[in-house]
Amino acid sequence: MSEQQGRRVIPFPGLKDRLVERGLDMLQNQENVEAISLLEQALEMDQEDAAAGTSLAVAYYENNQWSESADLCKKMLQQGSGEYDELIELYVMNLIQLRKFNEISSFIEPLLEEHELQPEKAARLKSLIDLSQEQKEVKEAEDESFESFQLQKDLEQQMIQSAALSKQNIRPMKDDIISEIETEQTHPFIKTMLLNILREQGITDEVVVTKWGTQISVNPSELVEPFDQDLFQKAAVIIGEENNQPQLAEIAAELLQKHVFLLYPFTWRSGSHDLIADAYLRLAKEYMGIENAFEDFEHQDFLEEIRSLEKVDMG
Repeated sequence: MSEQQGRRVIPFPGLKDRLVERGLDMLQNQENVEAISLLEQALEMDQEDAAAGTSLAVAYYENNQWSESADLCKKMLQQGSGEYDELIELYVMNLIQLRKFNEISSFIEPLLEEHELQPEKAARLKSLIDLSQEQKEVKEAEDESFESFQLQKDLEQQMIQSAALSKQNIRPMKDDIISEIETEQTHPFIKTMLLNILREQGITDEVVVTKWGTQISVNPSELVEPFDQDLFQKAAVIIGEENNQPQLAEIAAELLQKHVFLLYPFTWRSGSHDLIADAYLRLAKEYMGIENAFEDFEHQDFLEEIRSLEKVDMG
């Protein structure tokens, strides 16, 4: 063995403590990835350091690495390292996030059978079981509710409902969603939200969309995202070049986005991005209180189309 290979690496005095301290600072500032890196180094230097271990378990939890956090908590509990009550609570919180509700009961109930538990500790353990049971019931209710889908009456609630679908597997209820899209009374904004979710999840069923007196049958998986449409993007670029009046450009861009979303999967009848950009800059001037913004605008059919979009009640 060479002299270099035989040498032991001796860390700088106090390095481990500085790593833990710096890691806790990062954790407090919600810089979780950096905190994890520092705390992992500290724990690698001393596997039995309770402060490093507990801090790392917290950092894992805050970074949504619940499996890693749970494994570390379990290991420390088995070793008798760290603050017992704190580790139990953190371990259970990880199991809740992992939806391992049965494991929570099987872990805590034996502890409750210990007759030497202080009343405060026993009450805390019981509250953790109650919390896990509540979360289990919530999850079961969510699972059941997402087997079907029906829009509520209030538009704001419909928006919340539709937005929630983006985090769910919608295939068990895709027929209900398609039915809502194909219902004539469904708000055009909601139709776009639902259709876009079908697109995002690769649904290939044909959907008949009726908007603005026009009907089309589409395959959602083949649609382009609303704001990726070529006509919209080119018009948006022209509006964005209005450097002399940034407020005007901002208002025009917001109106353009609102209307393209209302129109989707259709688009404006005019295929000229220059005309579209000009019209929305004029519309933005109206919003800023400038009169006669459309005085010399010659495309009355297109102006009527914009006016009809402006009249849509957004609740």
